[in-house]
Amino acid sequence: MTAFHGQRGVVTFTSLVFEITSFTVDATADTAESTIMNPAAVTSATHWKEYLPGYKDWTATVEGVLPAAGVGLAALGTTAALGLDTTAGLDWAGNAICTGVSMATDSGDVARCTMSFQGIAALTAS
Repeated sequence: MTAFHGQRGVVTFTSLVFEITSFTVDATADTAESTIMNPAAVTSATHWKEYLPGYKDWTATVEGVLPAAGVGLAALGTTAALGLDTTAGLDWAGNAICTGVSMATDSGDVARCTMSFQGIAALTAS
């Protein structure tokens, strides 16, 4: 298995390019239980639950250094293309809504920001 080091990455949303420290992408798929009652005697081969695949969903969180110009609070509630690039050949992209912006400062560290995104269409990986 080939791995890559997490030292490089680029995230873009609207005209914002982040000075990132990390990003996370979470993709999920809903399921619907389709189990029916089984009249057979209980054995190891019977009485297993059954499921059908449902809707897919994804979210992303970006953490970075708070730029002197601000975090782009105007992006909150905006829909745009979100690009998450590891610069090592593994990239994710999709349209998303910026659902959260938080900023934090600490006397012993640089100011930080976190932005949350909700995917609104398919997430692609390349």
